Amino acid sequence: MYKALIADDEEIIRSGLSRLLARDPDFEVAALAEDGEQALELAAERLPDLLLVDINMPFLNGLEFIERLEGVLRGAVIIVITGYDDFSYAQQALRLGVFDYLLKPVMEDAFYDAVGRAKQQLQTNRRQVKYLDWARMQLEKNRSSLVAAFLDGWLEGRYSEPEVAEQLGYLGISIPEPYGVTVAHLSVSEGKTMVGQEWDENLLYYAAENIARELFEPLGPVTSCKNASGDLVVLSSCLPAARWSATARELRELLEEHLPAQAVLSQVPGDRLAGLPEAYDDAMELLEQREKCPQAVLEARRYIEERYADPCLSLQGAADRLHLSPQHLSRLFRHETGVTFVDYLSRVRIRRAVELLADGELKMYEIAERVGYSSQHYFSSAFKKVLGVSPMEYRRGGAAR
Repeated sequence: MYKALIADDEEIIRSGLSRLLARDPDFEVAALAEDGEQALELAAERLPDLLLVDINMPFLNGLEFIERLEGVLRGAVIIVITGYDDFSYAQQALRLGVFDYLLKPVMEDAFYDAVGRAKQQLQTNRRQVKYLDWARMQLEKNRSSLVAAFLDGWLEGRYSEPEVAEQLGYLGISIPEPYGVTVAHLSVSEGKTMVGQEWDENLLYYAAENIARELFEPLGPVTSCKNASGDLVVLSSCLPAARWSATARELRELLEEHLPAQAVLSQVPGDRLAGLPEAYDDAMELLEQREKCPQAVLEARRYIEERYADPCLSLQGAADRLHLSPQHLSRLFRHETGVTFVDYLSRVRIRRAVELLADGELKMYEIAERVGYSSQHYFSSAFKKVLGVSPMEYRRGGAAR
């Protein structure tokens, strides 16, 4: 059964068309309208399949009605009704996608011929809508796999720019510019178990992905996938930079707190989509370097990155936490990173200070305190040693840029 709407400002025409259509058992006259505005309201409410529309109607003529109808109905068929003087309007209606037109006075043979062909078109439209809905359902059902396969190919550089643009549109993926690439490698902790759950690599990955997407959502839109190595790759905005970096630190903490795993992370920013594969390669290279680093050094770096704001942070404190002698940790740290523990701490503090200098409301002594310096003078001296300019000069230079 198909629903029909008849719109004509003449009651005699509406009644006549309604009687003719009632003879066809496949149609139900669901709505009668005497002007274009009423027709538009009834179309949105009743969702008819067939619309018989007079071109000359008050308030909103037939052509305006057809234009406004776009997006309201799916697969509907429109037949316009016109007088001889309106033939040019009928041609315009056909350009708007109208199925057919009937001349007034409407003859029965012409009417049933048009309605019969409209019925065939409606049957075709319903099949097409059904197949399209099924295809969309299948696409949504398998979207995560399709997205993962596409991202893996893109990150590995197997797609051209036009192919990337086509796939992004097809899969509905939005990558912000500038973007940030965050890669997390998870390894199961031998001595850590979670009550009531048997963990494997797949479950570990999906749990980590859920945590990551929730954390990075404020920096959205967020896209994630598993790469060929089983690592979690998260694409998001990298702005503001301080928040992006802090989100990665929080992710690592939550992964190790809630999952039976150890996590190693790397982050690399990028500004052009065409350069995403290169940014990803850089992130993977950085991740590999960090994975090769002895666990004691990783823990020491993590200790610094989490506690740099503590003015009492020291090599001795880190060594005590790791149950190592300061001398051993110092040698190990310098061998693996190429810098001393103290120099690394200074770089972390100054990097964070640079982020805070972008906030013109913060005073220098406030920034110094936030990054672990009890003295503004000492902060300025350390800043200049690392970057070659004082914090004030750096802020002025940033403002000038």
